[in-house]
Amino acid sequence: MGSYGPEPTVHLTPLEQLIAGASLPRLGAPAVQLSPALVLAAREVARRASSGGDPRSRGGLRSALAAGLAFDPAPSMHFAAASVASVPAALASTLSPAPGATHFGVGAIARDGQAFVAFLLARRVTALRSFPRHVATGGTASLGGELLGLEAASVHVTDPAGESHPIRTARRGRTFHASLRFDAPGLWLVEVVGEGPRGPEVAALLTVSCGGAPLRVPAAAPDETDPPGLQEAETAVIAAINATRRRHGLAPLAPSAELSAVARRHSDAMWAAGTLAHVLPGSGGVGDRLRRAGIGYRSAFENVAKGASALGAHRMIEESPAHRENVLARGASQVGCGAARGRLPGGEPVVYLTEIFLNPIDDGADDHRTPDTLVRVALWAERSRARAPELTSDPRLDALAREAAARMLRRGKPGAAGLADQALDLGRRVAAADAFVVASPGDATRSRNLPDPRFRRVGVGVAIGDSTKYGKGFLWIAVIYTD
Repeated sequence: MGSYGPEPTVHLTPLEQLIAGASLPRLGAPAVQLSPALVLAAREVARRASSGGDPRSRGGLRSALAAGLAFDPAPSMHFAAASVASVPAALASTLSPAPGATHFGVGAIARDGQAFVAFLLARRVTALRSFPRHVATGGTASLGGELLGLEAASVHVTDPAGESHPIRTARRGRTFHASLRFDAPGLWLVEVVGEGPRGPEVAALLTVSCGGAPLRVPAAAPDETDPPGLQEAETAVIAAINATRRRHGLAPLAPSAELSAVARRHSDAMWAAGTLAHVLPGSGGVGDRLRRAGIGYRSAFENVAKGASALGAHRMIEESPAHRENVLARGASQVGCGAARGRLPGGEPVVYLTEIFLNPIDDGADDHRTPDTLVRVALWAERSRARAPELTSDPRLDALAREAAARMLRRGKPGAAGLADQALDLGRRVAAADAFVVASPGDATRSRNLPDPRFRRVGVGVAIGDSTKYGKGFLWIAVIYTD
């Protein structure tokens, strides 16, 4: 049945050896190693091409990788079809230097004097222990390994129904372990993600058959041609995002011109750098870029991808469990999409795509209650949950807290210095104060003094405004507690 992780035993044919010898010098990567799993995957691509199949189909490539027990998430694929004598040179001419590559595989099928050749090139950043390619319905399997050059591993899955979610992952240094249960028949995608200097990076992607399901990944939708205008292409991607959400019973996301502008700038930067990454030199992560644009948020998620078209790049995003989790994020309500178009050195079109999903600031504007009332409601509920004595509002403490919140906003810096002493001057015996900047009245429960049973009186002050550090529309909150 086969297992991912350990490399199978494979010997190159004379034609494959000839092709490898002609191709490797073009890569500029002397340390690149032969991967038998990628060889088997490349042979499967070549075999399908020799029978009339599309060698560049993403579904076909994913199926070929599963057939070869290769867990590389996105190997680059080069293909050539020519006479047996000329195919090594034909393939070598399609290759360009790949200094980051670590592993390659070559597969060749000769038929009636014609040769079909696939060359797969990957940058491998994890070593996996043995993991089954086939599992029984209701069965479990343990996924473990070590990240190479990355850290903070996380495991994610997409089940046969298309639902994606994270799996609890144990980590020790760069090693990781997760136990997975396969409770529905069909194809599952299992993904390992690591953190590196460029942000989150997919380290491994495994296709797993549950209950005897065929290892044939469905072909991608045939229409991958973008509308001619770049903004129209971005709109088409947002429509694809919302179509996926509707299929899963989720509300569509509202397009945001502000978010799209941030996304577009990041895609332009990726194209200029020739690098697909969440973090580029000098850019910071998505949170840094949103703050520089003055966009406040409760939570934000980002997907980046590269493809021949914006729609094609988005379909690659949906094939990744961790990226699909962002598309299906239940906490998001806004989306922005930005693309950058160009051409590779060989003339092939390329699109860098950025998608940003946002849960915006909740300033209580849609509620008839005032922001300070909403903060009190959150504090009272958390106090009750903690089974601490009830709190009582104190108008004098409220006044002190309101002044403190307004002062913090003016200064652009949260701080509770001196507030507790001011409360003691009102004749109380014990006092404490908290100050913080949050995105929602409900976030006030982070107040560290809230569970303290000594406190029975509370004052709340809220100021809403913008700052260069936090962004627009945040809530600046001061809470004062006394006996």
